[in-house]
Amino acid sequence: MSEAEMTVQQPENQHEIITLTKKEFYKPLWRITFFPMCTINYERFQTLQYFMAISPVLTKLYPNYEDKVEAGKRHMAFFNTTPGLWLAFIMGVSVATEEKAANTSDPAAKKDLLDSVNVVKASLMGPLAGIGDSLDATVRAIYGAVAASIAMAGSFFGAIFELICSNLYYVLLSYFTYQYGYKKGMSFLSDVNRSGTLDKLMDCACILGMMAVGALVPSWVGFKLNHDFLIGGFTLNIQTALDGILPGIPPLVLTLVLAKGYSKNVSSLKLVGIIFVAALVLSLVGF
Repeated sequence: MSEAEMTVQQPENQHEIITLTKKEFYKPLWRITFFPMCTINYERFQTLQYFMAISPVLTKLYPNYEDKVEAGKRHMAFFNTTPGLWLAFIMGVSVATEEKAANTSDPAAKKDLLDSVNVVKASLMGPLAGIGDSLDATVRAIYGAVAASIAMAGSFFGAIFELICSNLYYVLLSYFTYQYGYKKGMSFLSDVNRSGTLDKLMDCACILGMMAVGALVPSWVGFKLNHDFLIGGFTLNIQTALDGILPGIPPLVLTLVLAKGYSKNVSSLKLVGIIFVAALVLSLVGF
């Protein structure tokens, strides 16, 4: 983004226009991207991190001390949303609003803009967090599953792959959503709500994530019924027979049973204990 693109249109009677250089414009992005959740606490959650990220912009836009203090108080209100995708998007909206307010000469219009800063943040952080958390869980499950498979094969590249994918995911999403939030702001939400694009994207991501995780179940879950039955002089191996019907049935059934138990509020510790006892019993009877 050029400096010309980042300049907000100002009223003709404004004597001095305060514009952000490219370096100043991107400072909040890099701070919010490379230090996610660095100051989270149970009183205000991401508030201190958000203020730390946007403070260079506030310092530039409000040279007057009293205005700077008021800007700091605005951004010390409670805030919490999904890191990466929506956190950078909302930051872009905040930067655009603060820049426009700082360069508005009409006191009433300026007050309306400043009053809208926290209203917009509060109205966006909840709904967008629900979408962002779901999308994060799906995307991380996909590249995490691939990385785990590589690591289980004995390759150290699995850990490197996880590190690369997680950083690329957050950095690229933050970079583009920050700029988009600055340019489009609230109009983005009305556009995607009218078109239903976001819902379609979420459905596609969930389907892809479930397919990736489901396909990796036989590789992750080591459960085989290797027991031979002698029937009329013919030896029948249970696992071989099941593989002839559908490969990976035992791991799939075990995974579904454990998932059902977990959905019924059976703790993971109890599920591990059940697996241990079942494995011991099956091994004693020859399975």
